[in-house]
This record gives sequence, C-alpha cells and structure tokens, in this order.
Amino acid sequence: MGREAQLVGAFGEKAVEAELLRRGWSSSNVNASIKNAAVYDIIALRDELIVRLRVKTCGPKQNAFQFSFPPKQEVVFSDIIEPDYTVLVQMGEGRSGDTFYVIPTRTLRKHISLHRRSYLDQRKRDGEERKDTGHWTLHLGELQSREERASHGFREKWKPYLDNWTSLERNPIRWKHDGT
Repeated sequence: MGREAQLVGAFGEKAVEAELLRRGWSSSNVNASIKNAAVYDIIALRDELIVRLRVKTCGPKQNAFQFSFPPKQEVVFSDIIEPDYTVLVQMGEGRSGDTFYVIPTRTLRKHISLHRRSYLDQRKRDGEERKDTGHWTLHLGELQSREERASHGFREKWKPYLDNWTSLERNPIRWKHDGT
C-alpha cells in the first residue's frame, strides 16, 4: 500500500508538471532531490511570474483526498505565504479521465478545518468525544443519504476550481530577471 501511494503521488506531480508545460510554464519538482522535504512540491515560472504549488493525488476509482495534520491541533495556516496553491489530481483510468482542481491552499485548508471541527463537535453514539487522529478526508461525492456533512460534496463545491489554471496568473510572485 505504501509503494502504491508513492506511485500515485508521483503520478500527480508529473501530471501537474505536464499541464504546466502545456500552458507555457517551466517547472521544477522540488521533491525530486529530497523526498517530501519541501513545503511545496512544484515551483513554476513563466515570464516574470512565479507560483508555488502543493500537489495531492487520489488514485483511479478513488473519489476522496486525504490530508494529515498533527493530532489534537487546529489546521495550520501559518505556513501559507500567498500566493500558495494546491492542485488536487483525481487520477483517471486513462489520461482523458484525469481531473485537476487548482485551489488556493488557504481555501482548501478552510474546508479541512470545517470538516475537522464539525466531526469533533459531534459526540459518538455512546456519548464519548471523538478522537482527533490528525487524518482528514474530503469526499468528492455526496452521501447516499440526505444527510449533509462537511466532508462530502466537493465535486460540486470545487466546480469553480476545476481546471482553474488561469488563477495562477492572478496573484503570482513577480520576478524581474535582468538577463545577466
């Protein structure tokens, strides 16, 4: 399972790099030298624009993204230096089935935080408090029942971010290179 998760993650990063190249961006995978040591997975440059990207991937036939934060702590926002984007890659059975959500990291973390708080605020059936394991899953699909949960329905909630690559141009870091 661990190796498969690594392969899915590597696929997502490569797919994001390919999409960036298609759109005229040059990119560097900063995880290539030290595995998962960087805050960002990819740094991309086009003309004088620079963007930093985090990448999360779910495998084929999976409809959810998993996130980890230290247990018993609020979801952190302190490591977000704008502009900061997360690209969620839903890996398809084939290339045409791949789906990309380009979301400001702050927005994504707000959704994770809302799910965390909603879950922990509900008691178990036996009245006990729920345990904060630090692992949070956001599901693309709705629940089969009519019950609403903060952890479901993201295919609809994230529609504005579907293939939202142009958002990278709205608030990038501007870099002037003098050619020397």
